[in-house]
Amino acid sequence: MPDTGYLYLLSLIDEGIFVLGERREIRYMNQAAARIFGIEDDKSGNTSFIEAVRDYECDALVKKCISTGVPQTAAVKIRGKNQYLDLKVCPGAETGSYIVIVKDLSEKRHLEEIRRDFISNVSHEFRTPISSIKLIAETLDDGAPIDGEVYKDFLQKINVEADKLARMTDELTELSRLENSEQALIKDTLKIDILVQQVVQRLQAQSDRKELTLNLDVEPELPDLIIDQYRIEQVLLNIIHNAIKFTASGGSISIAVKKQGNEILFAVSDTGIGIPADELPRIFERFYKVNKARDDEGTGLGLAISRHIVTAHGGKIWVESVEGKGSAFFFTLPMDF
Repeated sequence: MPDTGYLYLLSLIDEGIFVLGERREIRYMNQAAARIFGIEDDKSGNTSFIEAVRDYECDALVKKCISTGVPQTAAVKIRGKNQYLDLKVCPGAETGSYIVIVKDLSEKRHLEEIRRDFISNVSHEFRTPISSIKLIAETLDDGAPIDGEVYKDFLQKINVEADKLARMTDELTELSRLENSEQALIKDTLKIDILVQQVVQRLQAQSDRKELTLNLDVEPELPDLIIDQYRIEQVLLNIIHNAIKFTASGGSISIAVKKQGNEILFAVSDTGIGIPADELPRIFERFYKVNKARDDEGTGLGLAISRHIVTAHGGKIWVESVEGKGSAFFFTLPMDF
């Protein structure tokens, strides 16, 4: 068993460390090991490694090291969890002891997945308008006679696709500045009820065209907030616009604002198509779109921008949803920001 000073050093290491006996009983584990495997109780003593980690692939690696006396290394995906681990097992300094070193690669894998998806999504979003413009240019270049109306239609389509590219470029630039804290907030004291009413009025025509019911419930006598009006309007516009877009005709959208402790809570709920449970954790990522909405006209950047704006104000944003029944987006703003 390591001495007290050595145990203290092990407790500071980010990698999980187990010290096992030859019967695979846990003699020691550090805090990182308990965190990685979700071990709540003190499992050192007579508890077996397999009982603590509950994964046969990890246990098999320990068995192989014990039987062969040769250090073992493997990448392991924990079954039933989206968790990826790098395991190293080797004989310890003391006879009959074995060291298990565990590195959690889950976050790294997740970031790599986000990066791959981001590159793929950027390519997809830019490829569509570029292909459309290129097709029109090739048609015009063929030299075939084109009447005035068709020519005007081509020009209009070029303008529409160029506007999409410009909008995506502007939003990517804005998002980059928000992520790098380069976009300073222009704060002022504002009345929340007036701000929310103005946003709802701007979107009322869109709602009416789809025959949706907009319900507004703002708690009376809310305190004024010191916020960036343009930015918070942007958040509300993004969320309510999405609710309108993904709610079928005849549905309803409810916007509620109330005081909750030292914060103001904003809630936008709808009776729309909802979001699949496995998509919810990624809904605020750049360019991420729910599959069924993949071909809509949005850039997929609105919610990512909204998240950064709310965070910059010291608040939080999240979503709750049931596929086929609707979604509810929430965000908070502190009153003492």
